[in-house]
Amino acid sequence: MDHRLLDRIRDLHGSLGTDLSCITRMVEDDTPRADLLRDLGERLCELGAALLRRSDDVNADVLAKLPDDGWLPEAGARHRALVVAHNVGARPLRCGRIYLALCGAPCFPFYGRDPAGRTARHERCRDCQDRLFR
Repeated sequence: MDHRLLDRIRDLHGSLGTDLSCITRMVEDDTPRADLLRDLGERLCELGAALLRRSDDVNADVLAKLPDDGWLPEAGARHRALVVAHNVGARPLRCGRIYLALCGAPCFPFYGRDPAGRTARHERCRDCQDRLFR
């Protein structure tokens, strides 16, 4: 995340207490003020749009590192057992450093050798294949 976006989040965090107090007082006193509501709404919308844009950029960077076919080796596989490859889909769901496959299995976020040093050509998960070709 770049520093400007982080600064905007901090600024919003710093002003939310005051904004909330003003809006609460406005509601309790039944004295509506469109300017207060519009100002907060615009700041939230602008920050939300900036966060969504940044999220798309980060996601594009992540997707560029994954294989085109979306097949990744299983994470946490039994020691010395053959690892199964799972398909993480076009927009993989990331759970920390691990991706979740279509079948729900956790997958390593790389394509290459697994921690045991075996090659990346693993047998493909039948559940993932079934879900891809439905």
